[in-house]
Amino acid sequence: MGIYLDHYRDAVSATGITLDSFQLDAAKALEDGHDVLLCAPTGAGKTMVALFAVEMALATSTTCIYTTPVKALSNQKYRELVERYSSDDVGLMTGDVTINRGARIVVMTTEVLRNLLYAGEDLSELGYVILDEVHYLADPERGPTWEEVILELDRSVRIVSLSATVANADEFHAWLESVRGNTALVQTALRPVPLLQQVVVGHKLHDLYEGGPSATLGAGRNPNPRALQALGKKLPERMGPAQRARLLRIMEERGLLPAIEFIFSRKGCDMAVRDLVRDNVSLTTRQERKLIHQALDPIRAELSDDDQEVLRFRSFEKALAAGYGAHHAGVYPPFKEIIERLMQRGLVKIVYATGTLALGINMPVRTTVIESLTKYNGTEFTDLTGIEYTQLIGRAGRRGKDDVGHTLVAATGDTDPDVLLSLGAGALEPLQSAFFPSYNTVVNVLAEHDYRSARALLARSFAQFQRNREVARLEVTRERVRLAHEREAERVRGLCERGDVTEYMEHRNRAGRASSAARKKAKKAYRQRVAQSFEWAYGGEIVAYAYGTSLEYAFVTQVDGDRLRVATWMGDLVWLRQDEVRSELRHVGDYMLPAGMKLRDPSQRAVLADQIADFVAERVEIGLDDDLLGSWDRGAVRESPEVLAHPVHDCPDRDEHLEEATAYLSLTRQLENLASLTDSYDDSVGGEFDATCELLATMGVLRGEPGNLELGTGAAPLRSLHSNADLLIYECLKDPHFAGLSPAMLAGMLSSFAFKDRRGRANPPADPLAWRVIRHNHEFLIDLEAEYGLDRQPEISSHPTTAVVAWAEGASLQACLTMCQLLPGDFINGLRRTTDLLTQVMHAASGTPTSDTAAEARRLLERPGVTQAM
Repeated sequence: MGIYLDHYRDAVSATGITLDSFQLDAAKALEDGHDVLLCAPTGAGKTMVALFAVEMALATSTTCIYTTPVKALSNQKYRELVERYSSDDVGLMTGDVTINRGARIVVMTTEVLRNLLYAGEDLSELGYVILDEVHYLADPERGPTWEEVILELDRSVRIVSLSATVANADEFHAWLESVRGNTALVQTALRPVPLLQQVVVGHKLHDLYEGGPSATLGAGRNPNPRALQALGKKLPERMGPAQRARLLRIMEERGLLPAIEFIFSRKGCDMAVRDLVRDNVSLTTRQERKLIHQALDPIRAELSDDDQEVLRFRSFEKALAAGYGAHHAGVYPPFKEIIERLMQRGLVKIVYATGTLALGINMPVRTTVIESLTKYNGTEFTDLTGIEYTQLIGRAGRRGKDDVGHTLVAATGDTDPDVLLSLGAGALEPLQSAFFPSYNTVVNVLAEHDYRSARALLARSFAQFQRNREVARLEVTRERVRLAHEREAERVRGLCERGDVTEYMEHRNRAGRASSAARKKAKKAYRQRVAQSFEWAYGGEIVAYAYGTSLEYAFVTQVDGDRLRVATWMGDLVWLRQDEVRSELRHVGDYMLPAGMKLRDPSQRAVLADQIADFVAERVEIGLDDDLLGSWDRGAVRESPEVLAHPVHDCPDRDEHLEEATAYLSLTRQLENLASLTDSYDDSVGGEFDATCELLATMGVLRGEPGNLELGTGAAPLRSLHSNADLLIYECLKDPHFAGLSPAMLAGMLSSFAFKDRRGRANPPADPLAWRVIRHNHEFLIDLEAEYGLDRQPEISSHPTTAVVAWAEGASLQACLTMCQLLPGDFINGLRRTTDLLTQVMHAASGTPTSDTAAEARRLLERPGVTQAM
């Protein structure tokens, strides 16, 4: 080890902490001059490597930028670094807040760093950049920012990328090496504090796996039969007040507090706290309550009596003093921050939270509770991903305080044991790039590079890297399908003595949509095929069929009239009826069930499911049965002259020939689909860059010839607009009425791009004419993008505009919340984002009266009291 790492290790040891081997490996690679990609579970201690990068910067007289994905995490990291070093050495930049930007260590959101790079900021003294939560690059909205930073940073700067464990770390590492050079990959699956995963059923806690706590989750371990048996009982539909109170008593009695209980519902979090307050539950001592009241004094001093009433400060204080609180995006930001600080001090005993708390916030506890394995993502309910689950449970187990961390999954009627076991075993999804060349990205890259270089730079994105690998995989599949297609073609050609059946089928494919009468005839024939396939089915065969929108394979165990008992390749044992399938049953092959296998046993069905999957693996890969997913009228075609003239058409056995040629037809379509998919992946980022540039040229933002475009005279304002509505705002600012709005009205109308409307509300706009400008440009851009194969325009809402104008004009918080019917946290966060957007408009409209208007609008939004307390 070098002198820097030796010194750092000794300094850390003096505090009672011993660095783990993965931390030493990552730090050594950094000291040796390499970039580092560190993938480790949440709570494993990745921050210790980040702090070594900070120490390296200080020791080598360079600067260090510490980036995070969200402002809340930046604020927390700033506080931690100020406590470790000093306020003179640490700065903060989060878009709406800038503190000591010339410091040796600056914490900022990743977007701010990206904007500094594009603005040509002097970063010649920059030595180290820490990209915290780098797996966030898969986020559809903000993910591209990470890739732009990685591509644009000078290769002399050392990057420390901190990631949760992901399934394709090797792939991500290979990309980093391709664009950054020598990068060390350091991985660990070990948790520093072993975790005991349990299922809560009634009054009992059942271990999810045999063998007790584990540092590697449940991978390779046997499920606990008692847990599976308990999950098979009748369970409540959801966690209610009585179940939460009972679980809290269990945790208190067994010494499992402090805890975070993830509810995934804002209302559920708030109600959980209210229920405890109503029942006068207290989890704190008199001394702890005194310390909590003292910690709340600064917030109390900043808030007026009216604001305290609107924010329900006294109710919040009463709950917090009793040791509990709610943490979600609708909570007033300073309330969330004080909860985080008090939890770190051990004063708050349980927090009811939505999943946003899991994103890097340093709030370790002894126990995490997960109430559901599904959550609402803003548009629909989705299953927890493996990465999300591991981040949630990663909060459990405090290093140096707990010998074991605990995760409790509350069992309800919706709890799927197979899903739970998969998540508990640490099953992870691969990291998928969300990169695309936005309008703002394109003009900023073209400001620094010529067209060809800019295109080549963006083509080096992780998105294109992944697609290039996918193209290689598709080509292998395509070759296998081609060979199978040739074999089928050879067989099908000889089916009919009158002519070539493959040629006849190609004519039918080109013939187009059939007449109504032909489709009715095809529907009748389809029903007959389904009925016949059930009649001909027999025990011991494997069949393929369409069920809903899925292609299924199953082993037939029993025939009973018009229904079949089947064991599916998903491990289910079900009765299958004719009216439940969307296709006929296709015979795949015969299978001899192993002697003694009992299909009523779920574990033995799982074995059979794996064997079925192996049996049909090649068929699935080449898409041999995908035609079963087609419409029931897929057999109906228009009788074109070519079809009628072909000799096979008049063959009395034509229908039998066509039935025998279904595999050939399916493979033909699969080849076409694979060719189309391969073409769409090949140079896809470059193609999207071209389309984006051509659209901007149409609008006069760029000039020149296709393939050799450059910035036009009006491109500069777009460089400063970093919103997902960048081009829409750019167009609106060109309108005389919009650009001439008063400061309060400009703030209000820009808020339509900054607020996140979760419920689709629609209050009238503050300025109908300005809203008409927004709507007109929005519709125009949607149509224009469609011409270029793009889809970029976000949803917009006039809902917050009146309330934001009122706030800028001095209205009370209560009045504004009444107008927009938003929670305080949502409104305040929306004001923050509007303030950030106004700053962008100030720079975009530099040198014009609109810039001054935006500056004044920002001043109006930053009122003392509520916003100052933040």
